[in-house]
Amino acid sequence: MNKETVILTFDAYWRFKDHHHLKITRCKKIIDTKRGKLLRYHTRGFFINGKYIKKNKLNQYIEVIPKYDIQDISDWMLTKIKK
Repeated sequence: MNKETVILTFDAYWRFKDHHHLKITRCKKIIDTKRGKLLRYHTRGFFINGKYIKKNKLNQYIEVIPKYDIQDISDWMLTKIKK
């Protein structure tokens, strides 16, 4: 059996307020950047960390990704200090 690797690139514009590793694209795909997987859409929504969120209530849980995220910058600085 032959194996082929496919790499997809998505532009994410939104993220979850409580779970910054979950990003949302303009085509409404939810990507888990920790694991590199797409979240599956169930009957009317998504299971996110054991909690069921309906698709029509999704806007309450998301925010626009800021241009400069303080948390990401501080994590980057900590990795530089450790080295």
